[in-house]
Amino acid sequence: MIRVQQTVADALAGALNDWGLEALYGVSGANIEDLHDAVHRLDGGLRSIAARSENGAAFMADAHARIHGTLGLCCATSGGGMMNLAVGVAESRQSGVPVLAIVGQVPTRLEGVGGFQDSSGLGDVVDAEALWGAIAKDVCVLRSGTAFWSVLRALVTSAVNGRQGPSVLLVPKDVFSHPVPARPMDWPVSPMTLRTALPPSGAAVADITAAIRSAHRPVIVAGPGVQRAGACDQLLAFAEHACVPVVTTMEDTGAFPADHPLALGIIGTAGHPSAHRHLNTEVDLLVVLGSALEIMVRAPIRAALDRARIIVVDPAPQRAAAALPTSDVHRADLNLLLDALWATPGLTGAGPGRPNRYEVTRFLPTVVEEHRHVRLPQGDLLQSEAIAMLAERALPDSGHLLFDAGNCAASALHYMATPQALTTTIALGMGGMGYAVAGAIGAQLGAADGDRTIVLCGDGAFLMLGMELHTAVELGLPILFVVFNNAGHGMCVTRQQRFFEGRVEASRYPAASFVEIARGLAGNHDMWAGAASTPVELDAALDSLQAWNGNGPALLELIIQREEMPPFTPFLSADAPEGVLPSPALPRTVATPDASRPTAA
Repeated sequence: MIRVQQTVADALAGALNDWGLEALYGVSGANIEDLHDAVHRLDGGLRSIAARSENGAAFMADAHARIHGTLGLCCATSGGGMMNLAVGVAESRQSGVPVLAIVGQVPTRLEGVGGFQDSSGLGDVVDAEALWGAIAKDVCVLRSGTAFWSVLRALVTSAVNGRQGPSVLLVPKDVFSHPVPARPMDWPVSPMTLRTALPPSGAAVADITAAIRSAHRPVIVAGPGVQRAGACDQLLAFAEHACVPVVTTMEDTGAFPADHPLALGIIGTAGHPSAHRHLNTEVDLLVVLGSALEIMVRAPIRAALDRARIIVVDPAPQRAAAALPTSDVHRADLNLLLDALWATPGLTGAGPGRPNRYEVTRFLPTVVEEHRHVRLPQGDLLQSEAIAMLAERALPDSGHLLFDAGNCAASALHYMATPQALTTTIALGMGGMGYAVAGAIGAQLGAADGDRTIVLCGDGAFLMLGMELHTAVELGLPILFVVFNNAGHGMCVTRQQRFFEGRVEASRYPAASFVEIARGLAGNHDMWAGAASTPVELDAALDSLQAWNGNGPALLELIIQREEMPPFTPFLSADAPEGVLPSPALPRTVATPDASRPTAA
């Protein structure tokens, strides 16, 4: 029997499949079709997911990796396909998400001689390697099959280690057909086995232990790195064990249960004023886990950063060290650090517990001046009111909640307390509109049985990437797309009203009917679609939606005719009115300042 030597395309598809990766997100084309054909011929679990745009494909891969702790996969052909893919890959780089992007290129013989979509950099054409070198963490042009295994290992190793990020594999079309040698005997069983564990040093554990024991008002800042490390349960156990309060960041509001007695709320430009005030006036130690405290997070707590000691722990803390030059930085995996702290003597009940009489407050919704005296005949639906009704009736028991950019995201982050079994995601790296619309596909495809995904987005975001709803329809995914329709880019309108004397330019447009768009995309497939412009209509829509029970995708359009000032600190005065959120009851295993401090079970 003659053994046929594998080609690059077959070897690549087979390796990704054997790693247990589920989805290759992309749009096909002449210079990537060999890879898609290899996936088609697989007898395995990896499948091609045909996105409706390449930037949507990259957002899907990012969300799949970001939420489920794996390597995301996306691909595109050359030319415009490659350029579209770059939008999403840039988000992965900025947010530190491990993705492998595979980009087809023109055949080698056509480089520099007028090949269609040539980006070889030879002559007066785009240089793909230089382009991706400026966007991705690592990039390589594969020139021969003999180098395939070493190149793939190097790119994935780079993606999953240190500050994680995207690697890009550029493959000329003819190279996809090159033969490759046999797979190395020491080939890793999964991409994450290429990651080098970073246990905390003894000095780091001792430093944090001593700091917590000596602090009067310590607080843990739980960033998105906690969830990505799979350490949310360990953080909860340690916080209870040591009786140290926790704030989450707007990067990941679900990193710690919002209804827990030790939860002091959210920090960041869409955070809670009570949390900012407590940190700025009371706290003497901040233990920052998995956050670089970038400007969107640290802006409202500048006083705290000046007055308190700051300890930062992250596998790649370089950004935090640059932003907070007076902080003490330790490099470690957060799950390993929390395990080590749990096992350290002397931390049981070392913290103060929940501050006396502390209550989480939020900014009270306020209708903007130009709409304050408008009254609609049938009543109207305010954004904050809709969010409260959604939180009460539309959130699944478990699954994933994705916030898109803009005023609706700021309001939802601020007002919505999410259940513990929901992950929360917002793309603050590049902050691109439409991320959540496409990313929901990746979130749901990687989800456990029974989990559902919800997207909260504005009409502007949906107009940019809403065609990915068609992808959800094709796949029958139980995703609820909630579209806040105010016929404009709300955050841009608010900025122009506030900072440009009310002159609004290039931020408003005629209203669209997203229910009609959704029905058109659904065709003969099953999908629920409904709209509401009043609380009564929303109540009825939620009844209908509950009867639908996640039997495929759904779209709920919320027509917002009167705007509120978003709870976004750059837009608010220092004396903006606040209200009190209900405080949860204290469980017996968590100490308060006036109670004994038992060890958490």
